[in-house]
Amino acid sequence: MNYRIALCACVTLLGVSPARAQQSDTSSVTLYGLIDQGVEYRNNAAMGKTTADSFRMASGTATSYFGFRGTENLGGGLQAIWDLQGGFAPNNGTSSQGGRLFGRQAYVGLNGDFGRLTFGRQYTMRFFATSPSNPFGTGAQGITTLDNGVANARADNSISYRYIYNGFEAGVNWSFGRDAVAGNSAPATNCPGETTPSKQCREWSVLLKYDNKIWGVATAYERNYGGTSATWGGLTSPDLTDSRFILGGYFHLYKAKLGAGWIKRIDEGIATPRSNLFWVSGTVPVTPFFYIDGMLAQLKYEHSPNKALVEVLRASYHLSKSTFVYLTGEHINNGGTLALSASTITPVVGPPAGGAQISVIAGIRHVF
Repeated sequence: MNYRIALCACVTLLGVSPARAQQSDTSSVTLYGLIDQGVEYRNNAAMGKTTADSFRMASGTATSYFGFRGTENLGGGLQAIWDLQGGFAPNNGTSSQGGRLFGRQAYVGLNGDFGRLTFGRQYTMRFFATSPSNPFGTGAQGITTLDNGVANARADNSISYRYIYNGFEAGVNWSFGRDAVAGNSAPATNCPGETTPSKQCREWSVLLKYDNKIWGVATAYERNYGGTSATWGGLTSPDLTDSRFILGGYFHLYKAKLGAGWIKRIDEGIATPRSNLFWVSGTVPVTPFFYIDGMLAQLKYEHSPNKALVEVLRASYHLSKSTFVYLTGEHINNGGTLALSASTITPVVGPPAGGAQISVIAGIRHVF
């Protein structure tokens, strides 16, 4: 009996092996990621009736993540593509994005002359519109402190299509339920959707972009629909929406890159829904290894005294193509009843209402 089982197993393996060999000729899998670890000093954090200064460790210039992505050539210029990407906190090893295993992206799809069509959890078009003019990306400082959606421009259960030709790009994203994880933060809002009424927790966004590597411009519009009374962020009904119009661009002046952007937001989940976020940014390569990034940004709510002004400055020294050390600092000055923090490092603790705060982070970042 054991002999027969072993013989059957060998025959099965012999039958499978050619298929696997053939697949290896047309497909590839890549392990990639980023680890960013810094030490932050933050002052004037509101602690009840008092304030306090603190030191803590966290990612500074970008969320640390790991990922697996792959392609398979299907012939005729058509490819199957997939990507699994999970964020984590290197200081304690816990996962990010609301505790998801692959909270940054998890999609599969097709890529070809017709464009790129993908299904799963992935970036919305808002992400691609803000990236060209935002050198601070999804890091702990910059416009992420004024709009937490900049670092969380993703949607569950979505269908995404992008077409790129000769520098021009157009895209659209549609989600049947934008956030399936329960929580009380931007990456976990408890809005799973995929039920009636049909617009509950839906998301849709569109993108138009042009980039010729010397200058570029991008615009996008996104609308998120509310869910139930358990949904975080105030969008407790499908009749309530959170919409953003984004316009941004950049150009190179000698060796420097200068950028500017605008986010017009209407968030019906809060008392003063209309706001405008403006920013200007710059990146200057002092030497081939030493870079300076800067940003000035303002958030202002319409018909309200609430506003915030941010100044950010970062110096980075590249030890190699994959590793650099950095020192970055942000000063935020709140007005009205706003109490936004100078960094998004959790737990996020801002100054007293209407107050100012400083965050300074020194760290190292490695891409693999």
